[in-house]
Amino acid sequence: MRTQKYTQVEAIVAKYKNLASNTEAVKKTEKGFSDFFIPEDFRRIHFVEQLLGRIYLLKTGESINEAVVKEYEEYTRYYIEGLITAEEEIFLVANFDVFVDYALDHLSSLMTLGFDFDEPIEWSQLVPYLLNNRSGRVFIPSSNKGREFVGLGKCDLLVGDGFTNAAIRALACGHNVKKYENEDNRSALWEDLEDDTFDAIIVEMSSGGIDLRDFTVEDCFNACNRIVKDGGEILLCLSKKSVLSDETAFLRQYVGRERTLQTVIQLPSGKILFHFVKQPHNTFVMCDATSLSQRSDERVVDVTAFLKEVEMANMPERDEHPVVRRFSYEELNENILLPFYYLNYTKVGRTVSEVATVESALVLSDECQNVENVVTVNQLSKTFSNGEFNVDSLPNLRTDRLRRLYRVEGPAVVMAVSDKEIAVGYTTDNSLFLVPKNMYVLKPTKGLNVKYLACQLLNPAIQKTIVELVYGKGNAAALTHAWSELIRISMKSLEEQAKVVQEFVLKEYVEQGNDAAMKEKGFKHSIRLRKHALSQNISAFDSLFSSLNYCMQEHKGRIQAKDQLSPVSPMTVGEAMESLKSQLKVICERVEKLSDEQDYGKCEAIEPQEFIEGYEREHHNATFKFSHAWENFEKNSFQRDVFDKKTGKLLFHKGESMNSAWFPKKALEQVFDNIVSNALEHGFTDRNRTDYVIQSSWTTDGLNMVVRVSNNGTPMPADINTDLVMEYGYSTALNERGHGGIGGGEIAEIMHRFGGDVSVISSPGRQFTVTYILRMPLASLY
Repeated sequence: MRTQKYTQVEAIVAKYKNLASNTEAVKKTEKGFSDFFIPEDFRRIHFVEQLLGRIYLLKTGESINEAVVKEYEEYTRYYIEGLITAEEEIFLVANFDVFVDYALDHLSSLMTLGFDFDEPIEWSQLVPYLLNNRSGRVFIPSSNKGREFVGLGKCDLLVGDGFTNAAIRALACGHNVKKYENEDNRSALWEDLEDDTFDAIIVEMSSGGIDLRDFTVEDCFNACNRIVKDGGEILLCLSKKSVLSDETAFLRQYVGRERTLQTVIQLPSGKILFHFVKQPHNTFVMCDATSLSQRSDERVVDVTAFLKEVEMANMPERDEHPVVRRFSYEELNENILLPFYYLNYTKVGRTVSEVATVESALVLSDECQNVENVVTVNQLSKTFSNGEFNVDSLPNLRTDRLRRLYRVEGPAVVMAVSDKEIAVGYTTDNSLFLVPKNMYVLKPTKGLNVKYLACQLLNPAIQKTIVELVYGKGNAAALTHAWSELIRISMKSLEEQAKVVQEFVLKEYVEQGNDAAMKEKGFKHSIRLRKHALSQNISAFDSLFSSLNYCMQEHKGRIQAKDQLSPVSPMTVGEAMESLKSQLKVICERVEKLSDEQDYGKCEAIEPQEFIEGYEREHHNATFKFSHAWENFEKNSFQRDVFDKKTGKLLFHKGESMNSAWFPKKALEQVFDNIVSNALEHGFTDRNRTDYVIQSSWTTDGLNMVVRVSNNGTPMPADINTDLVMEYGYSTALNERGHGGIGGGEIAEIMHRFGGDVSVISSPGRQFTVTYILRMPLASLY
C-alpha cells in the first residue's frame, strides 16, 4: 500500500541510487560487466542492499544479529556515506517497517539464490488469513523474505533458508527469530526438533529442494505432523504432479481417515496448498485460485481478490463458476484432492471406466511384426471431424528399437494428453493395430458408439476436466491414475448417440466455415492493402521517372550522374537511378505477394535447434543479433545409443533427434521471416540503440513443439489487442514496406494451415518485450 511514508522512503532510496550511480567507482564497475564476466566488486552496484545493511546497523545498535551482519557486510562495505543526509537516515530508522517493506521488494535476485527448500513466494501473503493471525511458535524451513509472518500475532520464529532477510523483517514486525541450522548426515527430516513443539509450520515442497533430495512427500508430511502440537497448523505446498501421482496416495488415505484437512487451494502456478489443523473436522474447503494472481506479478496470489471470493462463496452469482466451496467429508473422494475437480464435478452420466475398457496390457515392439500398423500422435486431432483414421493407412511399426505398446482391436478411441490440451483419434475398423504406451486407449462397451465416445471426450467441459487431471510436462505428461473413474459422460440410446455425433459434426462444420469466412474477409482486405501499397510505389516511380525525363530535356538528352534533377530538388541523377532500382525491386516483391496461394511443400520432421541455428546463420543482420536459449554443447539428439534398463534392448539410436516438429520447413522459414520483419519495422525503431536481440527457445508439451521467438525492441502500444495482431490486415498504419499488418495474419494462416497455432505476448516491463509463441504438431518417434 502506497502511504505518504512509503513514498518518502522511495524518494530517499532513489536519491541514494542516483547519486551513487554517478560516482566514478560505480561507473568503472558497470563497465566491467560483459556477457561472460562479472567483476569482483559487482556488489558495488547493489544500492538497495547497501542501504538496507546500513539502516539495519543503525536500528539495532549493539543488539545486532551476527548472521545478518555477516551476509550484508559484503554490501555495506560499498555504502557511500553522505549521499543522503543524517536526517534522512534517521527517518528510515524511525520508519524501519516501511523501509523494510520497500527494500525487500527491490533486492537483487542474487540475495535469494541457493536455498534448499522452495520459498513460498506465491502464497506467503495468504498465511496470516489461513492461520487467522495466530501467535505462538512457528517453524519456516525456507522464508520468502519474511512475508509469510507479516500480520501474525507475536511469534517465536525458527527460520531455515532465507534467515537473513526474515530476521530483518522480524525486527520490523516485532517477532523473535532464531536460525535453524540443518544437521548433516540425518536419517530423518528435522530429527533434531522435538515432538509437539510448534504451533504452526509453513513449508513449500513443490520442486524438492536440495534439502529434500533424500526425503519423500510422505517423509516431509510425517515430520510436520510430528513436530506440530495437537490443534496446531500445517501449511504444506506441493506440486500438481505430487498431488495427482502416487506420491500422495498416503495423504489421500490419511485425509479420509483423520479428517484434519481444513482447506486446499489451487494456486495460479498450478501448485496445491494444503492447510491442515491437527484436530478432526466435519467439513473442508476447496478453492481454485488459478485465476486470482496479481496483475503486477503473475507469480503471486491477489489476496484482495481471494478474500472477495471467500465472501461470495455461497452467493448465487458463483453457482455456475464456483471458486470457493465447503464440502462435507462424506463428499471426499480419496482418489483426488484437486480443488478444480470438486468445484466442477458432476454426478450426471456414467464414469468412463463404466462404459469403456481402458487398455493396460503392454507388448514389446520386438514381439511385434514390422507389418503391423501403429497409431502416432500425427493421426490424432483436436477436432472430431479430423479424428477418424483407417487402420490400413497407418504407418508400419519400426522394429529397430524397443517400444512398449498396446495391441488393440478396433473399434477404439485413442487419446494423447498434455497440460494444455488433448488430441483424439478413433477408428471403426475391426482390425488389430498398435498404440504407444504414452497414449490412452478406450474400447467402448456394448451400447456405446465409438464416435460418440470420441466426441464426448472433445466436449469442451470434459476436455477441460481431462486437462486438469494431467500432471507433468512435455513427454512426461500423464493422467492421474484414477482418471477414468473421475470423468463422466452422458449416456444415451444408440439412436440418440448418433444424433449427438451428427450435431457435433455440424457444429464443427459451422465453426470451421465461420473461421474460413473471417480469414477470407481478412485476406481480401490484406490484398486491397497490398494493391494500395503497390499503387503508391508505382506513383512514386512514375513521379521520379518524370523528373528524370524533365532533366534530360533540360540537358538536351545528355545527362550525368552528378546533375541535379531540377532547380527545386537536391536529388542528383545518380541518386534518382538508385532510387528507381530500389523501388522496382520493391514493386516486384509486392507483385509476387499478391498471389493468394503458396506451395510450402509437405510436412517433415524439423529438429528445432538445427533449424533455428541454420536460420540465424543465413539471416545475419547489422541491426540486431540473434541468440538462443541453449549452449552449443546442449544437443537435442542422443549422443550415444540408449538402452532399456529392464531388457537391455535399444531404445534410441545415437544422433537421433529427441524432439522434432511436424511442419513444412519452407512454411516455418516464412513464419520466421515475418516475425523478424515485424521486429525490424515496429520494434527496432531507435537507431541509436545497438543492443537489439531476437532470442529463440523451444520446448514440448507432449502434443506440440512450442517455439518462442522474442525481441527486446519497442513494446506494443498498451491499447493494442494482441489477439488482433494475428488477423489479416490489422495495423495502426501502413508501414514503409507496405505490409500493413499482413505479416501477423500470414503467420497465423500458415500455422493454422498445418495444424499449428500462434499467439503474441506483450511484456512492456521485461527485457524481451514482444514474444511470438509458435505451436506445431510433434513428429512421432514411432
